[in-house]
Amino acid sequence: MAPLIDCIFLLLIFFMSTTVFPETAGIEVEKPKAVTGKALPKDRMLFAVSKTGDCYYDGRQRSLDEISEIIKAELAAKPACAVIVQPDRNSLTDHLIRILDTARKAGARSISIATKVVENE
Repeated sequence: MAPLIDCIFLLLIFFMSTTVFPETAGIEVEKPKAVTGKALPKDRMLFAVSKTGDCYYDGRQRSLDEISEIIKAELAAKPACAVIVQPDRNSLTDHLIRILDTARKAGARSISIATKVVENE
């Protein structure tokens, strides 16, 4: 009986260590749809913009100053790191532009907007 339990625990550890969880910025947003979407780069920072204009990173609401500091710190460690902004489709463009401007001022060179890929709509 002991070898069977050992095998079960080994399988459990294997599945726990190989499971990939989707990366989110901490809130649920309804992404805008796009036909020409591409896969996200591997090194990235993901920011979400709620429909009320609040920005989230790593599950917490952040101010524009905090976002700037986060981006500067990440780029210092990984210069090729991309900034991905995930706006809610019902958020105002003004909120998105403020985040994009903050990222550019902080030194980000690769900035993208996350969308939901749809087939030929």
